[in-house]
Parts: sequence; C-alpha cells; structure tokens
Amino acid sequence: MSTNCKLTISVVLDTVCPWCYVGARRLSKALVLAKQKWPEFEATIEYVPFQLDKSMGKGLDKAAVYEKKFGSRMAEMNERLAEAGKEEGIAFKFGGKMSNTLDSHRLIDYAKLSGTGETEERAVKSLFRRYFEQEEDIGDYDVLLNTAEDAGLDRQQTKAYLESNDGVEALQERMRQVKKLGVTGVPFYIINNQFGVSGAETPETFVSAFKRVFECMEGD
Repeated sequence: MSTNCKLTISVVLDTVCPWCYVGARRLSKALVLAKQKWPEFEATIEYVPFQLDKSMGKGLDKAAVYEKKFGSRMAEMNERLAEAGKEEGIAFKFGGKMSNTLDSHRLIDYAKLSGTGETEERAVKSLFRRYFEQEEDIGDYDVLLNTAEDAGLDRQQTKAYLESNDGVEALQERMRQVKKLGVTGVPFYIINNQFGVSGAETPETFVSAFKRVFECMEGD
C-alpha cells in the first residue's frame, strides 16, 4: 500500500436530501474505519452544492410537497428512511416547512470562507439536524442565522452576507460544473477527483473505494 494515504472527498449534497444526512453519518464511520486500517490515513472533506429543485419557493408544507411528488409511496419511503436513520442515530421527523435551498448552500460556503473546514462541517451538521430532526425551515433567515451561530459565525456578519448577492454566481457555477460531470442525484462522493460513489453507501463500501483509489495512486 502506498505511504500516501491522503484523500480529498468532495461531498455533493442538497441540504433537504435525507439520504445525504444518512450518508454523512456513514462517511464519518468510514473515516474511522479507514484510520484503523491505515494509521497514516487523512481525509479532507469538501462540500459541493446541488439543488434537487432549484425552482422551489419558500415556506412550503413539507408533507404536502412529498405527498404530491411520491403519492402512495410516501409512507413506505418514510418508514425505510426512519429505519435507516435509527441505525445512524438520526431521529427523522417528517413535518414542518421546506424552502429553496440556495441560501442554505450559501451559508455553507460562507462558513468555509469565514472559518475553517470545521466551521463548515458544523454548519452542515446543524442544517441537517434542524431540518430533519427539529422540523425547522432552513430557508428561513432566522433559522439560518441560528445555524450560523451553531457553527461559530457572527450572526450580523452572516446576515449581511445572506442579504447580499455575494457568492451566488460562483455557487451556481459550481452546481453547473458538477452536473457537467454527470452527477444527477445526491448524495454523490468524488474521491481525489477520480472515483465516484453514488448514494448513502455503507462505511465498508466507502473504505473499499478508498482502497481502490490508493491502488490507482500506486500504479501511477
């Protein structure tokens, strides 16, 4: 095995995608397993924005939106999701409001620009927790500003950023670029810009993917 055990993992996600939340928990477990397998293992996580529905408005009834989209399948899907969440320590709830996710992605970008990778990570975790477990609307500015404080960001500075158009064009360009790569759904994980994992796979599947990338690195 190569002595270079450093990876960059680009996590393509939407903040209202429940399987992105499940996938985040499974990826975290995979990183622990990888560190046990390769003591020199290091991973840098980057978040890449994706919008499942960029035309979505604000303050929509979540249950009604999903009922319209999935119909009779909704109950079974929620049951499956709740079971998967339970295994990962996530208490999924299915009520509340939902909104266009652009501003939540902007908050993640701002967390990275204004803090560190850990600040960005805290923002992502807080968005997921608030939306999926606390039934909060992460398109609402007060919720976004509370999330910013969770991440250690200044509330007023974050408010000024969100109320401006700063970063919007660059964020939208990143979303266009990831679609050009062929990503049509999330979660999707790009490892070292050369290997993709689609869906909220098991920790073991992620570790197998890491191993394949290391093997490719050895062959270069």
